[in-house]
Amino acid sequence: MRPLVARVGQARVFLLEVSLNGVLIAHQGNIPPEGGTGVVMFEWENIAVALECQIIRNTLQKMARNANEKSVYHAAMEIIRASDTAMKTLRDLITEIVARALDEQKANARGIPAVAAQTFQTGKGSQFLRMELLNGAWRRTETTRPDQPMNGFTISAEEPPDHIAMLCETYASATNESRKLIKLMAELSISKAEGIPTRRYSP
Repeated sequence: MRPLVARVGQARVFLLEVSLNGVLIAHQGNIPPEGGTGVVMFEWENIAVALECQIIRNTLQKMARNANEKSVYHAAMEIIRASDTAMKTLRDLITEIVARALDEQKANARGIPAVAAQTFQTGKGSQFLRMELLNGAWRRTETTRPDQPMNGFTISAEEPPDHIAMLCETYASATNESRKLIKLMAELSISKAEGIPTRRYSP
């Protein structure tokens, strides 16, 4: 995603990555330390969003070269509290990011084919399927936990077998960035009953 201007308290920061569990921000050392909490505030589509987060990791990304510069840090923050409206807006933002990335990759004739966006079904129950790529082979596990694995994805148990096969094939041959998109789409599809918006495929 393109960096999005945000604030943590009075500090101006940039959102680098977002998920339903947390955010990654760039800052200049003016947020609470690791273990502390802060409210990440930003606007999207004229809707104000506030996410109360805990700083899980804070690392130096770029050291200042002189007294006129400031060092840049990257902080991983876990969402610990947010309103239903804020989470819905966050979901909409993530969906837009994924859709835009898919369209860009389709235009560049590389990465995930846009048709992959059609393969995710809405997760309406509590039964899921965890697909993990281990040593070049897929391990399939039925589970009630919706969390995403490190190398693979978790989807609704209602996914048709041909869709699962397509997702596995696409994931296995995708770049790291494209794999992140697949996991984001999988997370969105099972996080709430409404799933993700349907997009028409046009080659």
